[in-house]
Amino acid sequence: MPSGGRSRSTEFALLCLMGAFAIFSSTASKSPLLSWFAGHLGATEFEIGLIASASTVTGVVVNVAAGALSDIYGRRKLLLTSAFVFASAPFLYLLVRTPWQLGLLRVYHGVATAVFTPVSMAAIADMFPLESRGKTMGTFSSATMVGRLIAPAASGALVSVQLLGPFRLAYLVCGVMGSISLALALRLDVGSGPEGRGMSPRDALRGISSVLRDRRVLLVSSAEAASYFSLGGVEAFLPLYADLVGMERWVTGALMGLEVLTIALVKPATGALSDRLGRVRFILAGLAVSAAGSAALALARDPLTIGLCLVAHGVGTASATSATSPLISEIAPRSAVGSGLGALESIKDVGHASGPIVAGVLAWTLGYRAAFLGGAIAPLVDAVAVAILLGLGGPSSREGADSRPGSL
Repeated sequence: MPSGGRSRSTEFALLCLMGAFAIFSSTASKSPLLSWFAGHLGATEFEIGLIASASTVTGVVVNVAAGALSDIYGRRKLLLTSAFVFASAPFLYLLVRTPWQLGLLRVYHGVATAVFTPVSMAAIADMFPLESRGKTMGTFSSATMVGRLIAPAASGALVSVQLLGPFRLAYLVCGVMGSISLALALRLDVGSGPEGRGMSPRDALRGISSVLRDRRVLLVSSAEAASYFSLGGVEAFLPLYADLVGMERWVTGALMGLEVLTIALVKPATGALSDRLGRVRFILAGLAVSAAGSAALALARDPLTIGLCLVAHGVGTASATSATSPLISEIAPRSAVGSGLGALESIKDVGHASGPIVAGVLAWTLGYRAAFLGGAIAPLVDAVAVAILLGLGGPSSREGADSRPGSL
């Protein structure tokens, strides 16, 4: 709960605004700007893949620890830390002169989102009772999605302007947006945790350990990782492939924003359908459609066809990932649901980080079409594994699981 005189609705509005500006800044710095900037610095396709994955690799470690650290040291301190990185990182791109410097900066920039996402959700859980958390967390996610939707098109347009040089204007705008998020964060007044009680590091580690030993949690998390493996490869190399086939850069930015819009619009609907039709069925269908969208990109050469492929890829990603989080919350022990979702986030980041690396190797050796075909393999392989080990109906029971009919 807020410790000052402002209402929790005011604090929540500030957090949503901070998220919208912060995620705009972070996304615009990467999609599609990062690949172009790395190429401008002389990076090879393999190096571009490594650079694109650097911030996500940071998240593999940081997002698991961030929520637990906020229980110990307070939500506000962690949110201010992330806001400072959001504000400072874009300006540092102006000083980058080599690919390895860009990679190091991406590691630093990755700390921002890795801390912000889990700590924001923890702060919302502190502010609101259980019966309203779904609505408020959904509203917060929509607020951050506004920034994520606008960012690729804005980034592409700013690069096309060519004012102040090839990339300086774009990164300056990203820095201004990040600075606004820091100003909003400074006004936040969120507490340390439920009833102000701290949590020991040993308790936090115990919760994480319990879910990491559950094969079902790991298997469901692998589906999320496979989806983001494919998405990471597309994000990293579609801008360069679009340049190769002669697309205008502002069109590329708009099309990449279209995929994010598709995910944002489809995810709530597929999540609701998975409540009635079963989580695993939607995971399997989503993985298959995502694979088809990535593979089809290897044959697409015009904006309309590429756009249709990205829409299909977005529908598949949304379908699979809308079912993974609810399923984790159902199969994890009640005392470790938070740790289960944290593990899901970290495993997802493993997939998101490795996608650009593998795609980079394939693009470097065999070309961009091979990179997109490679992005289709992981979802297909994971779909087979999930179908064999979990079955179409999914897990039927767990110790302490909810007994709601059709919840799986």
